[in-house]
Amino acid sequence: MQFETDILRSIDELDQARKNRDDHWQIPRVEGELLHHIALAANAKLIVEVGTSYGFSGLFWGAALKRTGGKLHTIDVSQKKYDSSRATFAQAGLANVVVNHLGDAKDLLPTIPGPIDLAFIDADKPACRAYFDTLWPKIRVGGAIITDNATTHRSELAPYIQYLRERTDATSVEVALGNGIEWTIKTR
Repeated sequence: MQFETDILRSIDELDQARKNRDDHWQIPRVEGELLHHIALAANAKLIVEVGTSYGFSGLFWGAALKRTGGKLHTIDVSQKKYDSSRATFAQAGLANVVVNHLGDAKDLLPTIPGPIDLAFIDADKPACRAYFDTLWPKIRVGGAIITDNATTHRSELAPYIQYLRERTDATSVEVALGNGIEWTIKTR
């Protein structure tokens, strides 16, 4: 996978830092590479991420959006992670691609206008449905919401996943790579 030097350096640094943090909660690198490819294939111009953490997934989204000319809006409730991810995105040369938001996603998501090409939910598992329901009306037809931890938190997410798969305006499938993602594409 070919990334600009500054982006790759930041990916490598965060990948190493996860070994020393007990609050990293970041996706595995292989999952980030998949997200990067999904964004490129979708020619995404607007991605919304719930759960920035230290910015690891945001680096993969940002690398794709730098190519497509798009923007990433990423939300985290932690001041520490907000500050750290902003510094990471600046160091990676993505400050003009990534818009960091600090606060509760339930309050912030309604303020981000659509249409949204892709959304990534990787935060408070009990709130996944609330995040989904706020984002879904803004997702363009053919766009998608990707939910992380579909395999690692299977039982906790089971009612939510069932809700996604019963929708008549979507198709949803698990991709068992990394933490596992549930990939829900808007069909109408």
